Amino acid sequence: MHALLLRGIGAVAVATVMLLPVAAQADTFQVQMAGSSFIFNGQENMDIDLMINPGDTVEWLWVEGPHNVVSGFPGEPGEGDLFNSGDPTDVPGTTFEFTFNDPGTFGYHCEVHEDFGMISQVTVVPEPASALLLCFGAFVFRSRRR
Repeated sequence: MHALLLRGIGAVAVATVMLLPVAAQADTFQVQMAGSSFIFNGQENMDIDLMINPGDTVEWLWVEGPHNVVSGFPGEPGEGDLFNSGDPTDVPGTTFEFTFNDPGTFGYHCEVHEDFGMISQVTVVPEPASALLLCFGAFVFRSRRR
C-alpha cells in the first residue's frame, strides 16, 4: 500500500513537471465602453461571454461618454471592493485594467449608466492543465483510500 502511495505521488510530480511548460501565458482582453454599453467581440453588456484564465487581465477602454468601472453588481454588498476605476471620466482612450487571479464569476458595472443596463461579468475558469492535475490527484487519493 505504501509503495502504491509513493508511486502515485511520483506520478503526480512527473505529471506536474510535464504540464508546466504547457501552462498558458497570461492574456489581456479589452472591453470597450461607448454610450451605455460594455462591448466585447460584438457582444454588449450581460450578453458578453468573456471567459478567461487566472492571471489574465481585462482592460476597459473608454471610447465615448462618461464612464467608470466598478466591481460587483449594483447595490450588492461588497460593490467596488475588488476594483474601482474611480470617478467617471469622459476622456476617450482612457484605460483601466484588472488582473483576475481567482476562479469565479465577477460582475462589474458603470455607475453612470447602471440604470441603462451597463452591467456585465467576466468568468475566470481554471486552466485545463490545472484541472487535469486536480483530476489526477483526486484519482490517486481515491485509489489510496481503497
